[in-house]
Amino acid sequence: DGSVTATVDAGSGYTVSSTQGAATVGVADNDDAPTPEVSVTAGSGVTEGGDAVFTVTASPAPAADLAVSVTVSQSGDYGATTGQRTVTVPTSGSVTLTVGTTDDSADETDGSVTATVDAGSGYTVSSTQGAATVGVADNDDAPTPEVSVTAGSGVTEGGDAVFTVTASPAPAADLAVSVTVSQSGDYGAATGQRTVTVPTTGSVTLTVGTTDDNADETDGSVTATVDAGSGYTVSSTQGAATVGVADNDDAPTPEVSVTAGSGVTEGGDAVFTVTASPAPAADLAVSVTVSQSGDYGATTGQRTVTVPTTGSVTLTVGTTDDNADETDGSVTATVDAGSGYTVSSTQGAATVGVSDNDDTAPEVEITVTVEAASAVEGDVLEFRVRLSEASTEEIRIRWNTAPAYHLLDDRAHMTDYQYTEGELVFAPGVTELTAEVWLEQDDGEEPDEYFAVEAFLPGTLYPPDAVGTMTIIDDD
Repeated sequence: DGSVTATVDAGSGYTVSSTQGAATVGVADNDDAPTPEVSVTAGSGVTEGGDAVFTVTASPAPAADLAVSVTVSQSGDYGATTGQRTVTVPTSGSVTLTVGTTDDSADETDGSVTATVDAGSGYTVSSTQGAATVGVADNDDAPTPEVSVTAGSGVTEGGDAVFTVTASPAPAADLAVSVTVSQSGDYGAATGQRTVTVPTTGSVTLTVGTTDDNADETDGSVTATVDAGSGYTVSSTQGAATVGVADNDDAPTPEVSVTAGSGVTEGGDAVFTVTASPAPAADLAVSVTVSQSGDYGATTGQRTVTVPTTGSVTLTVGTTDDNADETDGSVTATVDAGSGYTVSSTQGAATVGVSDNDDTAPEVEITVTVEAASAVEGDVLEFRVRLSEASTEEIRIRWNTAPAYHLLDDRAHMTDYQYTEGELVFAPGVTELTAEVWLEQDDGEEPDEYFAVEAFLPGTLYPPDAVGTMTIIDDD
């Protein structure tokens, strides 16, 4: 309601009453009051732990206290009490709404608190200022990221070994991480230390190429290891990862060789090493022939030895300790051609010397004797040559006919025989052999005649070692 007032002003020729210089007539309103429009405005942003402050205003101001429904919500987790609540706008037209937040220790993204005016009785909601938001800033330092590495699937040589390097939590900015790449085998990987950059998404792919060569080799691997560095820690359980690398080349045909151990004394074992290079992928059957020089009881002939995947095997050939004095000998192992391998051109056979351990038999002096013989003139005279002892070696006895100089008789110098010379070869163990001389035939009656057969041991020139008397019997 209002009024109209009339006031007497000072003027000329009169004075103004001091008590009734003004008078007022009241004017009563006969219209209903308008419905207030309620709005909300936000105070300044706060740091977590501070109060988010809002002002709720009713325009026009209500004639009496006005209950307004407001819903509080938050973005993030800052401990604000959310949900619907009632605020009372007094007749002054506005009221302050305070929403507390919590100061925690967790590093988190900045958030906000929002107050929204709900529809209600006795007011309308502003179409432009029906909600307001106060920003809430986090005040905790980001934790140091822990960096780990994981491996992709195994690859065949020539493929890429793939790793994933992850920082947890994801860094606020690009993070430089030092990684060392190593390999098992020789698959052409670029090894050594390198730097990878983990972006704010939290992970990055590390790719290490390998080379497809033609060499058969053992399967290998590529390993990525996270090195200690600035701005991150290294995972204690996933600080390294390995990608297997499979070889795709066929194994070459092994070349088989044989080498000999030290010499032995008869009765010992002759030891050989049979080696396949490269080592076979599975047990390899190799044919070997064993032979011996001398008679040392070795089991000779062909046999099969098995070379395992380690690449070599020992071949043992026993010898016998006898009592016979003999020349030192040897045992030889020769690799035979076979399936699944080739034979070394330089080490296809090996020999172990075998020493005799028996005393040399005492040397026996052998003498030769030519036995006397006779035949009729014109016939063939056969005579016998004897050795005093059997020899273990071959002995050659030279002989020839000659006048019987050892007889003082003219009949010993006749020549009714054919001069003959020869050589008798006595094999080991033989002690007697025979030889022949042709006698001449004449028609004259005469006494029996004589000639000699001279025998020479090896190394003897003259005089002879034995002389035998031969008689020519006259048949006239």
